Amino acid sequence: MSKHLRTFFSVCALILLAVFVMRLRADMWTTVNWLMLGMSAVVCLLVFRCFVFVFNYSYSLACLLNGSLIALTGETLAGYLLGGLMAAYGLRLFAFSWVRTRGHSYASRMARIRADHANTPVAVQAILWLQCTVVYTFHLFGIYIAAQQGALTSAVLVGALIILAGLVLEAVADMHKQSAKNAQPDAFVRSGLYKHWRHPNFVGEIVVQLGIIVVGASVVSGAWGNVAAVLTTPVYIVILMLYQSWQADLNMQQKYGDQPEFQAYIKNSGGIVPHI
Repeated sequence: MSKHLRTFFSVCALILLAVFVMRLRADMWTTVNWLMLGMSAVVCLLVFRCFVFVFNYSYSLACLLNGSLIALTGETLAGYLLGGLMAAYGLRLFAFSWVRTRGHSYASRMARIRADHANTPVAVQAILWLQCTVVYTFHLFGIYIAAQQGALTSAVLVGALIILAGLVLEAVADMHKQSAKNAQPDAFVRSGLYKHWRHPNFVGEIVVQLGIIVVGASVVSGAWGNVAAVLTTPVYIVILMLYQSWQADLNMQQKYGDQPEFQAYIKNSGGIVPHI
């Protein structure tokens, strides 16, 4: 992760921590909010097992558990729809992360990650735990508000459809990529959705976040409400995915750049937008 992205992540965490204190002092922090905070704090403890786990396992578990909590406690159609979608998204992502990190094609990368973790000070891990706990707590804040309001407005339905589209796109893209890597671990992926599109998996994640933004923007009011529901966690993840797609292109160029078929693939494929 680049220095600028790390700084943006830390700023988001600090802003959201301030929002938490403000809502707490205003007696606006509900029992459900405490449960969301507690679940995020518990799943983020995985950072002490391996710091990378907080970005895949902890993130997906926070979506699964907090989405389920929103669906069950909201007891509204909006809550069931949006919370259920995010729970399904988290469950799918957790299952994929579990399979990928144990796959043969990922073994060398996991070895490097574990070596980096061993050299990461516990104090740094603790700071990362706190930051991710706060960020994941507020990730579904807009969906929580929509569930409490309960109205199935056109914006809520549009947001839900966008989340569903992103979920399906990311699931299919991950399936195609993992299947190709299992067959040829050392080759670049150019089958399925990747035939003319280098990063459909990242785009799927971006689409999910855009759906969350649409929902949040339609139900919250005031500057701090928009900061909590729209302008921090979802926006950060969108920027992160754009950076990851750029970084992935660089990595592939370094690894496969001397292969003529890779250069032909680059010319006939798009990164964020598929080549037509």
